[in-house]
Amino acid sequence: MLSPYPSKMMIVAVLLGGISFGSAQAQTTQGSPAMMEASTMAQDEAAIRITLASYNTALNSGKVSAVLPLYTQDGICMAPFSPSSIGQSALEKAYEGFFREMKFDVKFNIAEVVMAAPDWAFVRTNSAGTTLHRSTGKTVSEANQELFVMRKGSDGRWRISRYSFSPINPPGS
Repeated sequence: MLSPYPSKMMIVAVLLGGISFGSAQAQTTQGSPAMMEASTMAQDEAAIRITLASYNTALNSGKVSAVLPLYTQDGICMAPFSPSSIGQSALEKAYEGFFREMKFDVKFNIAEVVMAAPDWAFVRTNSAGTTLHRSTGKTVSEANQELFVMRKGSDGRWRISRYSFSPINPPGS
């Protein structure tokens, strides 16, 4: 079955075509459905990248108030060695605990964005940096692989619906 979403090659071709035709395309009032879908997908991917950049900033800032709006109301965080935190109240408690114990200085790199449907996407990332553990006073190297399931809300904003991560570094390294 063919996907209703164009391939990455098609998106690149459409975007490059828009650049090379410049103002001639800007005057077009209605594009083909494939071009409109590619344009929407490119806009959605850009919005998803902005949400994840905001999450990266919020995580490094240690501010729960900056993290929570980036999740859906029924969002779930699945941290290693912990039960899932489900919903805004549980997320608030989990991030308060994370930030009470840890000060992050990490950078996320997006490995892939997969548009699964008009309002659902999967994002695979890798992160690396350092984490200060306040209880021990030690700063350790941090490296994780993450999977985000993103959902586009009725307001048009992309938010984290599900988030799971696993360390890449062996324990004690």
